[in-house]
Amino acid sequence: MSVANVVMYEFETKADLKKWADWYKNDGPFPNNEISLFVQTGETSAFGIATYPSEEAREEGGRIRDELVHSSKMSYKVKDVVPLGGPVLVEFIDGILSPKHNPW
Repeated sequence: MSVANVVMYEFETKADLKKWADWYKNDGPFPNNEISLFVQTGETSAFGIATYPSEEAREEGGRIRDELVHSSKMSYKVKDVVPLGGPVLVEFIDGILSPKHNPW
């Protein structure tokens, strides 16, 4: 069963949000990432969802994310990050239910 990082982001400016998205388009996804979504939810806020094949891979993705968010080398400024994680219970891709997500 896959697991996911679900992350709320608040950036300093809308330009910073765009810089993060542009960086991820060119340099993402993180290792072992199965599915990755980045959704703008406000002028300076976004939600990221990344699924992984194992808890170890999910934790590694979180570690990489935290390093990037706090890196002084990156061109964007992140004001706040709220990470959550857990098992993927349902996954539809192109309208088809993935059979690998059945925790019961």
